[in-house]
Amino acid sequence: MRLIRALAAPGLVLGLGALLLVPACQEPDPRADEDAHAAPAVRAPESVSEDAARATDPDEVWPRTLRDQAGRTVELVRPPARIVSLVPAATTILVELGEVEHLVGRTDYDEGEPLEELPSVGGGLNPSIERLVALEPELVVRFEGDQDRATPQTLDRAGVQHLAVRPDRIDDIREMAVLLGQATGRVGEARRLVDRMDRELDAVRDRVRHTSPPRVAFLLGGDPPWVVGPGTFLHELLEIAGGENALAQVDAPLYAPVSVEEILRQEVDLILALEGAQVPSALQRLPVERLPDGVQSPGIDVGWSAREISRRLHPEEWR
Repeated sequence: MRLIRALAAPGLVLGLGALLLVPACQEPDPRADEDAHAAPAVRAPESVSEDAARATDPDEVWPRTLRDQAGRTVELVRPPARIVSLVPAATTILVELGEVEHLVGRTDYDEGEPLEELPSVGGGLNPSIERLVALEPELVVRFEGDQDRATPQTLDRAGVQHLAVRPDRIDDIREMAVLLGQATGRVGEARRLVDRMDRELDAVRDRVRHTSPPRVAFLLGGDPPWVVGPGTFLHELLEIAGGENALAQVDAPLYAPVSVEEILRQEVDLILALEGAQVPSALQRLPVERLPDGVQSPGIDVGWSAREISRRLHPEEWR
């Protein structure tokens, strides 16, 4: 299930499932500390002996302490019965973990079953705090970034617990899935989702192992076009799919606008572009392959995204 829809930005259309790549891409956000991307830790409460904790199923040990992807410590006394996710990629994971009955709200970008009947809190960034708090969530899953500093501060003042995620890279997606599993008491299910994702990625990698990688410019839209930089899951998917990011050395660590002239200087073999993305006329002299907008969602379905990319790069391997 891909619970994303397009989001209009100046000169650019991106899915909110991609965690608002345009504002996020200008500068990578500094993390709260150097352990921000460390694997989330779950610790038994002090009243439980170390031997007893080791003998207990980690999913049954409550309260528990998590470290989210902002490097924050989050204390949960029990599995949350009322959850609102402001990140569609995280929402999809929660659905696959079996947490549908505990979701009490959605964003405008979460559409279709089983979420369409839930009340919306607006956008994933800067949602309606009034509507959000009125849903009485026990846990809010939010995006970590400078684009929205007001939401976590307001949730803190309202006494609403929140868990920050930021899936820039594939490892971050793995961590996000396990973190959500830990927060809901479904660690085993989360690890199975991650294992499935890795098998799908490995299958794509093996399919094109002996092919020659074309030099690719991956355009998200805009004028000048925003491109995929090396510090991103889309860059990693491009390499898994059997391509070479021609713009990996350009000063675009995540996602950034790059001039048409700079793109042409990189000796590009192929342009990849999202379905709704504008391709400047000067680049249309190059072969252009279109991708469904869903490939930009940094969720557990990135194996599907890798296949879609690979089919455009190496169609002969997928016949």
